[in-house]
Amino acid sequence: MKDFPNLSTEEAAYYLKPTFSQTSEGYEAFIRTILGFYEAHGRRFDWRETSDPYRILLSEVMLQQTQTIRVIPKYVLFLSLWPTFKDLSQAPLDQLLFHWKGLGYNRRALNLRKSAMESERWGWTLPKEQDELRSLPGVGKATAAAIGAFSYHERTIYLETNIRRVLLHCFYPDQEGVKDKELESLLAHLVQRVEDPKQWYYALMDFGVLLKGLIPNSNVRSAHYSKQAKFENSNRQIRGQLIHLLADTGAKEQDQVTSLLSRFEEERVMYCLVQLVKEGFVEETEGTYRIAKV
Repeated sequence: MKDFPNLSTEEAAYYLKPTFSQTSEGYEAFIRTILGFYEAHGRRFDWRETSDPYRILLSEVMLQQTQTIRVIPKYVLFLSLWPTFKDLSQAPLDQLLFHWKGLGYNRRALNLRKSAMESERWGWTLPKEQDELRSLPGVGKATAAAIGAFSYHERTIYLETNIRRVLLHCFYPDQEGVKDKELESLLAHLVQRVEDPKQWYYALMDFGVLLKGLIPNSNVRSAHYSKQAKFENSNRQIRGQLIHLLADTGAKEQDQVTSLLSRFEEERVMYCLVQLVKEGFVEETEGTYRIAKV
């Protein structure tokens, strides 16, 4: 496997076999398996070597629905351009969106900058309290839990895609419609039994990556599973192209915009453009559109 080049076929087969009971013995056996795998094959990333809340939030936001291989160079680039919350809070939006190109979901970049601005009230850092973290734009339950665990070693309940995959495979191999509330309860039992919640969640995520490459997607058995909509010819694709057009080449009049995006229906292009204005990505003056300066 490309993510774990030193993992043999025999070892991979070994890790796929066990299922675990929700008993004290089952929990301990599961923890030994996950941590043993991580000790032997765990991946190393720059964001795993820090507890800086800024670097943790930056990596978490970048990694949402984005392949790790695409995030690595962007993470390094952003830290070179804007190494702190204060620096990012002052980043021009057009530059931010220009350098975000390739990560998708541009709203994440806008929310990231807004969070950087709000971090001033905590002295250009972030608190560990979950309620306060979740007050930040774009920071939901999972991201707040990640900051708590990775920056402050709090025993938070961090449930994300790869971790969900592991729990469903190992504890609910034949069950359909498993609710996140049940998985979160299981995580709460498990995290109390480990010494280092930060290492524990990294280990779980890596084991989830292993499973992703070897077996059908266990997440389809989650009660909350929904298949991602196609990107090609979607409004999300139009929005992305509008952002990159204006960030890369500067302000454009309406007819220039629709001409350059003529592969899409004009009505859809204008609908997406108006939405981007409403959301604060773009500003319009006398029929000319540009990336907002706020």
